[in-house]
Amino acid sequence: MSKHSLVQVDIAPEAIHSIASWRAHPVAAALAALACGMAHAQTADTPAVPHVAASAPQTSDFAPLPAASAPLTDAAAATEIEAVSDTTTAPATLGEMTVSGAREGASTRLPLTARETPQSVSTVGRQQIERQSLTSVDAVLRRVPGLSVSFYDTQRPLYYSRGFKITDFQIDGLPTFSDTTNQEFDTALYERVDIVRGANGILTGVGVPSATINLIRKRPRRQFGASVALTAGSWDLYRAELDLNAPLTQDGSVRSRLVLAPQKRHSFRDRYQESKLALLGLVEADVGSSTVVALGYQWQNNDPKAPIWGTIPRFAADGSLADLPVSSSFSPPWTRWWRHSGTLFATVDHQINDQWALKAAYNHTEGQSFSLRTYAYGATTSQAPFIDMTTGRGATLYAGLSGGAEKQDTLDAYLSGKLDLGGRQHDITAGISGTRTVARADGYTSLSRWSHVIPNVFTWDGNAPEPAYSKTGAWKNTITQQLGLYGSARWRLGDKVSLLTGARLTHWRRQVDSYSTSGAFTDTSARQNVRRQLIPYLGVVVDVTPAVSAYASHTRIFNPQNYRDKNNDPLAPAQGSNSEVGLKAELLDGRLQGHFAVFETRQNAFGVIDSSVPPNSLPDNGTAYKAVNGTKAHGFELGVSGRVRPGWDVQAGLTYIKTKRAETDLLWANFPDWQLQLGTDYRLRGALAPLSIGGDLAWQSRIQGFNIPHPSGKVSVTQKAYTLLNLRASWHFSDKTSLTLAVNNVLNTKYWANLDYPNYGDPRSASLTLRTRF
Repeated sequence: MSKHSLVQVDIAPEAIHSIASWRAHPVAAALAALACGMAHAQTADTPAVPHVAASAPQTSDFAPLPAASAPLTDAAAATEIEAVSDTTTAPATLGEMTVSGAREGASTRLPLTARETPQSVSTVGRQQIERQSLTSVDAVLRRVPGLSVSFYDTQRPLYYSRGFKITDFQIDGLPTFSDTTNQEFDTALYERVDIVRGANGILTGVGVPSATINLIRKRPRRQFGASVALTAGSWDLYRAELDLNAPLTQDGSVRSRLVLAPQKRHSFRDRYQESKLALLGLVEADVGSSTVVALGYQWQNNDPKAPIWGTIPRFAADGSLADLPVSSSFSPPWTRWWRHSGTLFATVDHQINDQWALKAAYNHTEGQSFSLRTYAYGATTSQAPFIDMTTGRGATLYAGLSGGAEKQDTLDAYLSGKLDLGGRQHDITAGISGTRTVARADGYTSLSRWSHVIPNVFTWDGNAPEPAYSKTGAWKNTITQQLGLYGSARWRLGDKVSLLTGARLTHWRRQVDSYSTSGAFTDTSARQNVRRQLIPYLGVVVDVTPAVSAYASHTRIFNPQNYRDKNNDPLAPAQGSNSEVGLKAELLDGRLQGHFAVFETRQNAFGVIDSSVPPNSLPDNGTAYKAVNGTKAHGFELGVSGRVRPGWDVQAGLTYIKTKRAETDLLWANFPDWQLQLGTDYRLRGALAPLSIGGDLAWQSRIQGFNIPHPSGKVSVTQKAYTLLNLRASWHFSDKTSLTLAVNNVLNTKYWANLDYPNYGDPRSASLTLRTRF
């Protein structure tokens, strides 16, 4: 048996995903109820254009910082290191507790270390988040090798992996990504972020062959602890974080945790500002000696004013580059894009015996959103804005309006344990999961007659009349349901060879129910129903040496699409796969981890715009799509991460991706063939022992955009390779208090975040954070 499988790191469940639509499926309800009884208790907006025992060891979030009067010791180094790349924490001693790197596999729920997982896995942990002042998941993902980060506009980030958009976001393994109430997740609430690159069909059921982002919540600890952080930064950034852990009984058998993070900021963009509040409160209790139950609530509110919607004009009327200031915005101060959501969650972890455990988790999420936005076109909404460099004319504002709400119920229950067979011990997991989502889109009066000509984009102060609008009383509900049965196993075929198998059987359906202005039901449309969709998983891991393993894996996924063809019929689900082979290594007694992977991802029956019919040609004024085959990407990843010596951490990643897709596949984003990421953090010695310094560098090769509007017609454009450099320094006043200065984009590089849907990337910014622990 692998030494790494003896102990698990976290008491928090890290189940990955889907849930039970018990309302529609009584069998799911019965199985979920049985699980709880055994435990004794317990649609992104499109662009405007067109096993855990109660005594399991835990690491502490409130551990003091290394003493400022001395360099990091080996023990401190072993506990502090948190990998950026394909790695887990080396075994470390905390008093009498041994913590190993085995965790539930993010793609199989098997107890696997990163080296035992036949896919590329990355983890960004709490210490790295604080050390690098990463206050949002967006900032975290920019530090992960192999991921491309972009955005349509200020409230709609875009993430890509292996040539495909990432749409699978989870919290503690249950799905959370929502088209209507999608949040820009605040990291204050999370212990770490796990990223599995490639398809993840066993646990997610539906999705694309890109990556899964799993946010692991903070959980209560048995001892009292607290931390406070205060941040001030560029563009009037003010932020606070409070993290309070309080045992409610003397022995800590009942414990609680409260996290609160308010933030206000302005922006380098004219008039843009945002207020944000993130909250997490939960109570956890030991029920007897083998069961842990938890109940909590998570809430986040994002309230931006004058958000960017749409693009920044690239070309002038004479065909030259307009080169507008980075601060350019075409949003009056009355525009807004408010979103909030709250999640009530409960978990049960029951250790049946030394070898078997049962887990169940439930989430109920409710969210709301409202947006009143403006977009700069030309003289009509079918003409691009080309700026007259003399007069500043050429841009006309048009308005968009939307609002709605979403409710999502998710349930997941599974059994995991060990099976003795053939003289060897094997790992087994089997579960049921389901989800039911109701997304409501409210009807509003039309703003099609509202427009405002900007007299001069160089002098415009944002003044424009606010359009009048009201709700019509009509609405549409998009109801999506999924039920899945899944299982996975690690079969130890020999001392050095493991075979990983898995499968998921999924039933998925969606429909749109429409209601009139009087509230009366009118019809059901866009029915889609996929039954008994089987998704297999296969992997093999061979220990070449005690420190090096070779692996191969293949997994598939299917993705129902909310598109219709020119006959107004829904498109069939897209089918995807990910094949991967690679090597993983643990060097320097496990302190340094490396990996190399070669992969190929494919997707067929993928929906793209049907150019054979006019835009907005469907009965509801929608755009027709058609299914195409042959969308694929191939490439390789090379990475290393860990601790070179006490006090010195390094990480590096090189990625090559070549993507082939249909010419009519408008991604509204561009990503490079090559990406290089380098990072280091170093704790000085001697008289400067209180000081730690670090930085990270991200380089990408050139990107190209095709069919870009130009006064002369459609053209191709290129953005040359560029580098972004971030630097940071921390002064540790004591083992509990530190001050961190972080500067992003130190070179103040001006660049387009993408070309097809052009908006500028962030210029140089700085923040200063004072953090103390109690």
